[in-house]
Amino acid sequence: MKEKFLANSLYVHFPFCRHLCNYCDFFKRVPQSQSEVVDFHSLLEFQKKQLDQILFEENVSFGQLKSLYFGGGTPSLWGESGALFWKQFMIKHQIDLDPNCEFTMELNPGSWKKSDLEHWKELGLNRISMGMQSLDQRFIKILDRVHNREDALETLEMLKQSELNFSVDFMLGLPHSKDFKRDIIAELIEVLKYNPSHLSLYILTVKSNYVHQKDIPDEEYIEEEYLTVSSFLKEQGFEHYEVSNFAKPGLRSFHNSQYWKQESTLALGPSATGFLKEAQLRFKWKESDQPDIENLNSEELKLEKIFLQLRTDMGLSEEDFSLESRPTFLKLTRDWQENRQLGEWQNGRFRLGAKGYLVMDSLLNELMAHELA
Repeated sequence: MKEKFLANSLYVHFPFCRHLCNYCDFFKRVPQSQSEVVDFHSLLEFQKKQLDQILFEENVSFGQLKSLYFGGGTPSLWGESGALFWKQFMIKHQIDLDPNCEFTMELNPGSWKKSDLEHWKELGLNRISMGMQSLDQRFIKILDRVHNREDALETLEMLKQSELNFSVDFMLGLPHSKDFKRDIIAELIEVLKYNPSHLSLYILTVKSNYVHQKDIPDEEYIEEEYLTVSSFLKEQGFEHYEVSNFAKPGLRSFHNSQYWKQESTLALGPSATGFLKEAQLRFKWKESDQPDIENLNSEELKLEKIFLQLRTDMGLSEEDFSLESRPTFLKLTRDWQENRQLGEWQNGRFRLGAKGYLVMDSLLNELMAHELA
């Protein structure tokens, strides 16, 4: 009998926000009526049937979930009615949570109710990812965020008092950062008073027609800001374990690490993307109809594995390459370490540092140029 594989991580995309910020190009919209949320519930039911068919064909099934992640949009807006729907959805489809499941929900300041979070906690919610971006009111306004500094502080205080593990999102390279002399370290010092276990710091990436395009600082400024933040957070006891992610020891994002380790991750919701490791298959949902299916060959997966390991502190080892390629790999990484200070060898693996993360794409190109990746 053919072996059946289990997938134990699930991502659910909630596509609604209170407001569409000027820099964000994720799939989302502002709902005009409650009927749109009802339609979303119907969409999840439809997609679950389609997903079951894909899993049947690929001999994969739902295992007890070790991670469940609600992203968006702003899933904290789903509220009590969402918690009730999701409870019934899990019962109907026999979705079970592992006793130690990491259950994360994204939340924005000013877009939550404590009573709603209590309903979600009853279902197993134990982690929050807070989209703050900045604690400086000037930059909150520039980013067109619907909340203000006071909302952010109120949310931080709530999370500090709750029993929830939580992460905070920041953005680097914001428009006018150089002109206004943004003090990102002062912002971080204030946030760390609330004891987050995890921080994600993303460099702002926008399209060419972005309204503040001309006000984005130059690359040299952004690189210095990134290196300063990395150094500061490591001094505070955080591990810089992925290009944009920092965690206290033992508190890394398990769900996101599943992606970076190329483990199977199931997905539901408009624009959500899933991956089936053993089937070498990636699927992406559209708002309706069948998902787009991408079958990956071994070479594509190998290249992706090298890229993902390079962007985390998993790093690379000789075993990731053929016997013929290993001398060239060792030569390249010696140059990266000794001459360019981009990373170092530790316990048989080469790991990039913050400087290396900044030029990761060019390093991958170097590997490809030598036909190593």
